[in-house]
Amino acid sequence: MTTGTPANDPSRVSAHASPPAHEPERPPQPPMRHRPPAELIAVVVLTYIAGFLAIGVGILFILLRYVVDNGMFGGSFGVTLIGAVVILLGLFIIALASALTRGKHYARVLTTIAMAAEFALAVIALVVDATSYWFEIALMAAAVLTTVVLWVGRGGRYFAHISAQDAARRQTGL
Repeated sequence: MTTGTPANDPSRVSAHASPPAHEPERPPQPPMRHRPPAELIAVVVLTYIAGFLAIGVGILFILLRYVVDNGMFGGSFGVTLIGAVVILLGLFIIALASALTRGKHYARVLTTIAMAAEFALAVIALVVDATSYWFEIALMAAAVLTTVVLWVGRGGRYFAHISAQDAARRQTGL
């Protein structure tokens, strides 16, 4: 006496056979997201570090209100306001890093705008005070390299692929 499944059981059907007519078809699964390239991960890590450093600097600015001579920054209110703005900027930078990891196009554009502003400020600082030219050149190089990683090579292809997937997902409603 054998104890097995009956011969007409659907679980015994081979993988090449079509599904029975009474089973509904499954909707197509969304494609898997690709991992970001290593260069983009390096940019994201540096962006997170910059965001956390900005938050730390903002906290230090707020603590600067307790220094006796803070009239240069507009008194206690001015120092606290500057600190709060710097903290909010740090939180915005962290949000950009998160969106870069997910391949969001707006994050790439906003990061490029931020890098252009950083480059321009470094040029202005270099013109005003040429004593710290190595630091300013390093800032300009970091801004250019970050922008290149976001728009060229594997990083650019990653964002193009994610944008195409997002557009297809919006079109199909998945």
